[in-house]
Amino acid sequence: MSTKSFTLAAALAALALSPVLISPLSAATLPTLAEPDGDADVQNCTVETPDDTPLGSGRVVAVDPAAGRITLEYRPLPLLPEGGVRVFAVEDPTILKGLSAGDRVRFDVERDGRRYVLRHLENSN
Repeated sequence: MSTKSFTLAAALAALALSPVLISPLSAATLPTLAEPDGDADVQNCTVETPDDTPLGSGRVVAVDPAAGRITLEYRPLPLLPEGGVRVFAVEDPTILKGLSAGDRVRFDVERDGRRYVLRHLENSN
Protein backbone atom coordinates (compact mmCIF):
# COMPACT_ATOMS: atom_id res chain seq x y z
CA MET A 1 0.00 0.00 0.00
CA SER A 2 1.42 3.39 -0.95
CA THR A 3 1.77 6.23 1.54
CA LYS A 4 -1.04 8.22 -0.06
CA SER A 5 -3.43 5.27 0.08
CA PHE A 6 -2.45 4.52 3.67
CA THR A 7 -2.93 8.17 4.68
CA LEU A 8 -6.34 8.30 3.01
CA ALA A 9 -7.39 5.00 4.62
CA ALA A 10 -6.23 6.21 8.03
CA ALA A 11 -8.09 9.49 7.67
CA LEU A 12 -11.31 7.73 6.64
CA ALA A 13 -11.00 5.27 9.54
CA ALA A 14 -10.42 8.10 12.01
CA LEU A 15 -13.44 9.93 10.65
CA ALA A 16 -15.64 6.85 10.85
CA LEU A 17 -14.56 6.04 14.42
CA SER A 18 -14.67 9.59 15.78
CA PRO A 19 -17.74 10.78 17.70
CA VAL A 20 -20.06 13.00 15.73
CA LEU A 21 -19.62 16.57 16.93
CA ILE A 22 -22.46 18.06 14.91
CA SER A 23 -25.96 17.20 16.05
CA PRO A 24 -28.20 15.88 13.31
CA LEU A 25 -30.85 18.25 11.94
CA SER A 26 -34.48 17.43 12.24
CA ALA A 27 -37.66 19.29 11.42
CA ALA A 28 -38.10 20.05 15.13
CA THR A 29 -34.74 21.86 15.36
CA LEU A 30 -35.19 24.01 12.25
CA PRO A 31 -36.56 27.54 12.74
CA THR A 32 -39.93 28.32 11.25
CA LEU A 33 -40.95 31.51 9.49
CA ALA A 34 -44.50 31.64 10.81
CA GLU A 35 -46.24 29.86 13.61
CA PRO A 36 -49.48 28.03 12.85
CA ASP A 37 -51.40 30.65 14.85
CA GLY A 38 -50.63 33.17 12.08
CA ASP A 39 -47.83 35.53 12.98
CA ALA A 40 -48.94 38.44 10.78
CA ASP A 41 -45.61 40.28 10.93
CA VAL A 42 -43.75 37.36 9.37
CA GLN A 43 -46.41 36.31 6.87
CA ASN A 44 -46.89 39.79 5.42
CA CYS A 45 -43.18 40.53 5.15
CA THR A 46 -42.22 41.70 1.65
CA VAL A 47 -38.93 42.79 0.21
CA GLU A 48 -39.17 45.97 -1.83
CA THR A 49 -36.59 47.22 -4.23
CA PRO A 50 -35.71 50.87 -3.83
CA ASP A 51 -37.39 53.14 -6.37
CA ASP A 52 -34.34 55.36 -6.58
CA THR A 53 -32.14 52.70 -8.22
CA PRO A 54 -30.46 54.28 -11.23
CA LEU A 55 -31.55 53.10 -14.64
CA GLY A 56 -29.00 51.68 -17.03
CA SER A 57 -28.41 53.46 -20.31
CA GLY A 58 -27.53 52.19 -23.72
CA ARG A 59 -28.26 52.02 -27.42
CA VAL A 60 -30.56 49.60 -29.23
CA VAL A 61 -28.70 47.28 -31.59
CA ALA A 62 -31.65 45.06 -32.60
CA VAL A 63 -35.27 44.45 -31.59
CA ASP A 64 -37.13 41.12 -31.87
CA PRO A 65 -40.68 41.71 -30.55
CA ALA A 66 -41.91 38.27 -31.67
CA ALA A 67 -39.33 36.55 -29.44
CA GLY A 68 -39.57 39.18 -26.68
CA ARG A 69 -35.89 40.10 -26.93
CA ILE A 70 -33.81 43.20 -27.45
CA THR A 71 -30.09 43.56 -28.08
CA LEU A 72 -28.51 46.51 -26.30
CA GLU A 73 -25.08 48.08 -26.25
CA TYR A 74 -24.89 49.31 -22.67
CA ARG A 75 -22.61 50.96 -20.17
CA PRO A 76 -21.47 49.07 -17.07
CA LEU A 77 -24.17 48.43 -14.45
CA PRO A 78 -23.96 47.17 -10.86
CA LEU A 79 -25.48 43.86 -12.01
CA LEU A 80 -23.38 43.73 -15.22
CA PRO A 81 -20.13 45.56 -14.45
CA GLU A 82 -18.43 44.65 -17.72
CA GLY A 83 -20.75 46.60 -20.07
CA GLY A 84 -20.87 45.69 -23.76
CA VAL A 85 -23.50 44.17 -26.04
CA ARG A 86 -26.03 41.66 -24.76
CA VAL A 87 -29.38 40.16 -25.72
CA PHE A 88 -31.98 40.76 -23.01
CA ALA A 89 -35.37 39.13 -22.57
CA VAL A 90 -38.23 41.51 -21.83
CA GLU A 91 -40.94 40.88 -19.29
CA ASP A 92 -43.62 42.51 -21.45
CA PRO A 93 -43.02 42.55 -25.25
CA THR A 94 -45.28 45.61 -25.64
CA ILE A 95 -42.50 47.81 -24.23
CA LEU A 96 -40.57 47.17 -27.47
CA LYS A 97 -43.14 49.03 -29.61
CA GLY A 98 -41.70 51.97 -31.49
CA LEU A 99 -38.07 51.06 -30.80
CA SER A 100 -35.56 50.57 -33.60
CA ALA A 101 -31.81 50.13 -33.97
CA GLY A 102 -29.89 53.24 -32.94
CA ASP A 103 -32.41 54.48 -30.35
CA ARG A 104 -31.00 55.50 -27.00
CA VAL A 105 -32.78 53.86 -24.05
CA ARG A 106 -32.81 53.73 -20.29
CA PHE A 107 -33.69 50.44 -18.63
CA ASP A 108 -33.96 48.40 -15.45
CA VAL A 109 -32.64 44.84 -15.58
CA GLU A 110 -32.95 41.92 -13.17
CA ARG A 111 -31.38 38.49 -13.17
CA ASP A 112 -33.82 35.63 -13.64
CA GLY A 113 -31.92 32.37 -13.32
CA ARG A 114 -29.38 32.26 -16.13
CA ARG A 115 -30.85 35.15 -18.10
CA TYR A 116 -31.27 38.90 -17.67
CA VAL A 117 -34.76 40.36 -18.03
CA LEU A 118 -35.68 43.98 -18.67
CA ARG A 119 -38.50 45.01 -16.33
CA HIS A 120 -38.61 48.66 -17.45
CA LEU A 121 -37.51 50.23 -20.74
CA GLU A 122 -37.90 53.83 -21.89
CA ASN A 123 -36.81 55.59 -25.04
CA SER A 124 -34.52 58.51 -24.17
CA ASN A 125 -34.15 60.05 -27.65
